[in-house]
Amino acid sequence: MTTHTPRTVTSVLAEVGTDSVTITWGLGEPVDVGDVEFFGYGIYYYDPTGNGGKRLGVRFGDAITAWVFDNASATQANYEASSVTATKDAVTVHFHDASLGLDAVGTIAAYAHVNGHDTQAELPVTLLH
Repeated sequence: MTTHTPRTVTSVLAEVGTDSVTITWGLGEPVDVGDVEFFGYGIYYYDPTGNGGKRLGVRFGDAITAWVFDNASATQANYEASSVTATKDAVTVHFHDASLGLDAVGTIAAYAHVNGHDTQAELPVTLLH
């Protein structure tokens, strides 16, 4: 298990570059959930009709991993731990060679989970282009 512990999410910022997406989850107090095998943070988004979109996230467990799942193609890209910067105040993931893949975003939200169970859901996301 990594040395990080699950914390409440206080803010989420998604910054979209020309060839990358960087997500920062601002963190607050530790989450009291008992035994923790793994935990993580993610965002999801869809176009204005509810189609397409992606899920981007990070997971802490035996190792730190990050990933992008493309809903339209049902494919996933995995990122090494070196793409993740984690402190007690924030987790930032730089998804290089990634894009939104949509002309317009309709729904965008974030979540936090422990052992696969959401501890927070439908959190607001600030999206910067």
